[in-house]
Amino acid sequence: MFRSFYFWYRKKLKKKPIIIIVGSFITLFAALGSIYSGFNAISAFSNLIKSHYFENEFIYERLKKINTGLDINFVETIIGKPAITKRLPSQMTENVKSENNEWVEKKTFSELDNYAEKIYVHKKYFIQIIINNKGTVVSYAITTRNSKFNPEIPVKIYRGDRRGGSYPYISNLRLGKMKLTDIKDYLPETINIGNWGMLYFYVEANYFGNPGFYKHYLFSLSPSGCCIDKKIFFKLDKFINEKDISIKNPKVNEIRFDIVPNTFAVVNGYGNEKLLEYLIKKGIGPNYYDIREFN
Repeated sequence: MFRSFYFWYRKKLKKKPIIIIVGSFITLFAALGSIYSGFNAISAFSNLIKSHYFENEFIYERLKKINTGLDINFVETIIGKPAITKRLPSQMTENVKSENNEWVEKKTFSELDNYAEKIYVHKKYFIQIIINNKGTVVSYAITTRNSKFNPEIPVKIYRGDRRGGSYPYISNLRLGKMKLTDIKDYLPETINIGNWGMLYFYVEANYFGNPGFYKHYLFSLSPSGCCIDKKIFFKLDKFINEKDISIKNPKVNEIRFDIVPNTFAVVNGYGNEKLLEYLIKKGIGPNYYDIREFN
């Protein structure tokens, strides 16, 4: 068959060389174009399938690119523009009990007006990013809005005390899946139970040293996120007037074991001690009253 085609083509080429050569090139380019279009169609279909059935995996990979120390303009090429931007307060207002056992307002300078807070909204998550005056990310927090959206905690920490030998990493530390008991070998530096109006939150700060790149990792049960056991909220309410909110308090330790965090934050604590203190005190992630219209 090929031999017959060869003799036919040579005969036609001798009679009408220009027409045959031009026609051959057109046919060749058309064939290559069809093959290229076919590959593009297959690739587009494959990406459609992946984005529909493996959407979370795509998002997880995107969120892994966020980190402290990055310029906010670069980060926004990954996650888009914020829904909310505001400066942190120059003054802190809190209610404290006076000597007469009455609640009074106390105001102190916070030194936080050098920072700005940006909130990013997605159907599956909220992101809170804190930047300094240079536009550098010094803290970020991710809050899951969906029980099936479980991004990985961006730190590898060992299980147990490594001084006696080699221990494996703690695996499957995912937001909305992990329990605080999964990191029981590392007691938190600080714990706080607070409230946004009638809504309560729990937050604890951990410092894992070198495995955590010398940053602070905060875990929280936030009213802005999903998957909240209302019974936990009632239990947190009982701690608002508790004087000892620390790991040493057996009552705090007991409720800690029941908490599945729906929010985590990474804070570059070096030079940002006031900010770290503020986030522990006021809670991490977006304030519920700022984002409730998105729910």
